Amino acid sequence: ERALPVSERLYRSLKLWGLYVDLEESLGTVESTRAVYDQILELRIATPQIVLNYATFLQEHKFWEDSFRVYERGVAIFKYPHSKDVWQAYLKHFVQRYGGAKLERARDLFEQALSAAPAEHSRPIYLEYALLEEQHGLAKHAMDVYARAARSVPKPERMATYELYLAKASEFFGIGKMREIYEGAIEEEPPHELPEADVRTMGLRYAQLERKLGEIDRARAIFVHVSGLCDPRVDRAFWAEWKAFEVASGNEDTFREMLRIQRSVAASFA
Repeated sequence: ERALPVSERLYRSLKLWGLYVDLEESLGTVESTRAVYDQILELRIATPQIVLNYATFLQEHKFWEDSFRVYERGVAIFKYPHSKDVWQAYLKHFVQRYGGAKLERARDLFEQALSAAPAEHSRPIYLEYALLEEQHGLAKHAMDVYARAARSVPKPERMATYELYLAKASEFFGIGKMREIYEGAIEEEPPHELPEADVRTMGLRYAQLERKLGEIDRARAIFVHVSGLCDPRVDRAFWAEWKAFEVASGNEDTFREMLRIQRSVAASFA
């Protein structure tokens, strides 16, 4: 840039253009202000904040569709992480403006946002997408979004996502859907699996749920399924829970089988 003539460097100075746009917003017209913002975008010297400011200016003057076109230009210019705030504002204001009136278009926007976002930035988008479906679409579609999120967000965020997914399943669909989610969480394979510690926690919660429902055989099958991940010398809470379960709900044979499995698992970790 230093090789450019001084006049050209001044012409491309974002600081000067920023002063110019501030002046137009204060003393000019809507059209003159828009012209300055458009020139900044055409010169490709805009920052994400300039894009946000321009969209906000248009919204303040009720040019909603024009503001959405500005967001479109912004996300075309900037990639993650620089486009993150632009995407967030775009999705938020589009949903606030149209709610369920333009549902298919909103869905397309969320899909575009997810395609653009790396996994580490995807969870908030998934959750907003699911909320859109809950409030304006179909509960089944919301469940599909939660399912995608649980498999796709980074490993440390999956457990919290599954917990929200289960809570929504309980609210909208009941025990059948919850069983499907628990089983998926426990059995999911790489690269979509939960961390092992979370699989153990999920297994215990699932077994406790079945026990509360009086489904003793189901609960026992879950203990058996998850036991292979639980070193008896380390995961003592799991084995204590299973032992208490057999004392309360089993018999001598099932208790003996639990002890046999415990010895076998201990040997596998030795």
